[in-house]
Amino acid sequence: MKKVNELLPNKFKVDFDNTINKFMADPIVSNFVMQNDLTHDTLIRGANNILTFMNEKEICSKCKGLYDCKLNTPGFTPRLEIYNDDIELEYEKCKFNLTDGSRQNISAFYVPKKIFHATLDDFDMIGSERKEIHRHMLNFIKNYNKDNYVKGMYISGVYGTGKTYILATMANEIAKLGYKISFVYYPDLVRELKSSIGTPQFEEKIEILKTTTVLFVDDIGGETPNQFIRDEVLGPILQYRLLDQLPTFFSSNLKLKTLMEAMCKENSVLEKTKAMRIVERIKSLTVQFTLNEKPHISWHIDKNRYNIIKRLRRGHKYQYPLLKRVWAGVSQT
Repeated sequence: MKKVNELLPNKFKVDFDNTINKFMADPIVSNFVMQNDLTHDTLIRGANNILTFMNEKEICSKCKGLYDCKLNTPGFTPRLEIYNDDIELEYEKCKFNLTDGSRQNISAFYVPKKIFHATLDDFDMIGSERKEIHRHMLNFIKNYNKDNYVKGMYISGVYGTGKTYILATMANEIAKLGYKISFVYYPDLVRELKSSIGTPQFEEKIEILKTTTVLFVDDIGGETPNQFIRDEVLGPILQYRLLDQLPTFFSSNLKLKTLMEAMCKENSVLEKTKAMRIVERIKSLTVQFTLNEKPHISWHIDKNRYNIIKRLRRGHKYQYPLLKRVWAGVSQT
C-alpha cells in the first residue's frame, strides 16, 4: 500500500527529510530525539506537534510577562513528551506564571502582608493624577527588565490619598513577573536601624535595601530626622541603587521641596546641602506624582458595590453620575 504522501500531487507533497533536518537543527528538539532514541517514522507522525512546539517556544522566548503572552494557553509553556512511541505536546507553568507564589518574592518590613492583595484591576482611575500614575505603572510592567531600566515613582499627597495602596499594587504586579521586592515602612525602619547600630543585623538590612531588585519606601519624611541615618544609611543606599540602575519607589506626605526641609536637623547651610543630596538622588531615581484627592473607590467596599463599580469601569469608560449613586449604595440597572 502506498503512503498518503506518495498519492498527493507534487505541490502538496511534504519534504519530510528536509523537515526532520530542521527539527534536528533545534537544540531542544535534537536533544529530545536523541534522549528517547526516536525513529524516522516516529518523527514523521509527530511532525505537527514538533512544529507547534518550535513555534510556541519561539514566541515564549520573546515574551516579557503574562501581560504579553500570545499563546492560547496564557501562563503555560509547551514541552514534548513521548507516549507509546508517539510524540505528544504538553504544557507546564512558564517562568512568569507565579500566581501561587508571587508573594514569596516580596520581603515586607513593618508592613502588613494583607496589603499585597492589591491588583491593577482594583485601581481607581478617576482623576488625571491617578491616570498618569496608572500609565507609568503599565509602562514599567511592560518595559522593565534587567537590561532595560525604567524609573520608579515618588508619590506625594496628604494622608488617605491611597499612596501606600498604589505602591502595594505595583509591588504585587512586579512580584508576579518574578522579581524580588523589598517593601519598607520608612519611619519604623529608621527606628529599627537606630536600635540595631553595631549589630550584624544592621549591615544585613542595609545590604538588602541596597541590592534588592525593586525597592519600595513607604512614608519617607514621616520619620524623626536623624543625621546618621540620612547621611550614612539612606544616602549610600540611594547612591548604590542609582549607580546600579535599580528601580526605587517612594511615597510621602511631603513634596520633595518640603521633604528636603524635613530632613534638616537644623537650619544651616551644611544641613541643607546634605538634605538636598538625598532629594537629588530621589529625583534621579523617580518620576514625581502628586495626589490631591482621596480615592473615589475604596478597596474596603462591600462586594456587591465593588462588582457593580468594576462593570462600570470596564474599558475605563466611566459613567460618573451612576458611579456616584452606586457609591452611595443606590444601584441602578
